[in-house]
Amino acid sequence: MTLPPDEHDLHAWMDGETDEATSARVERYLADNPAAAAQVAGWRRDAQQLRQAMSQQTIVLEKPEPHYLRRQARQQRQWKLATAFALVLALSVGGYTGWQLKESQMLMTHQPMEDAVQAYKLFDNAAVTPMDVVASQQTELTRWVARYFINGNQPPNLEQYGFTLSGARLIATAQGPAALIMYQDRNGTRVGWYIRPLSPVKLPHGEREADDVMAQYWSDDHYNYALVTPMNSPAVNGLRKAVSQANS
Repeated sequence: MTLPPDEHDLHAWMDGETDEATSARVERYLADNPAAAAQVAGWRRDAQQLRQAMSQQTIVLEKPEPHYLRRQARQQRQWKLATAFALVLALSVGGYTGWQLKESQMLMTHQPMEDAVQAYKLFDNAAVTPMDVVASQQTELTRWVARYFINGNQPPNLEQYGFTLSGARLIATAQGPAALIMYQDRNGTRVGWYIRPLSPVKLPHGEREADDVMAQYWSDDHYNYALVTPMNSPAVNGLRKAVSQANS
């Protein structure tokens, strides 16, 4: 019995990275399964739109091709397996204290969620850097996040704190795709919710100041998250307090 291709096979086929036998198996599967073929066609459209958005971007963070993002997502799964092996090795050689030291050293190498801070600063001005998904596409935003971040939390509803959805932007990181969801209040104050792959380690709940913004960050079993807010704005005090209490 031949197993149907999984998501890894489908993405690899889209990127031209499958061998002849796997390509033939994928093509037969898509021919016999219209729903799967439609899903793959949607992935291809997303890749084309992302490529167009990247080519139009005038301020550059990092602009890998969409197939690179998918390859990085696959490598992220391999990284998790390698990390698990390293944990077993650390426990056998140096005990749990040694692994905690390794985690602390890795966290000190980079400021936690620095990419979230930089993304917020870059996309704070929608006139200069337009969004991939705009406020009028709330339903599309839900599907968009679920498509790129399997098992990830959906962007929160911040209306009770006075902030409504402004837009969303897909961003490339070394570990795979990330996303910044922007919100704005009636006075133009903007806050950003950020989701990215777990790397290099799972982050504890924390916060830090960076120039004129504050980043509050936390993790679940699949992703790192951050809420980035302007430093000296009373409008965000209630929101910050709620995030701190929710993650304490």
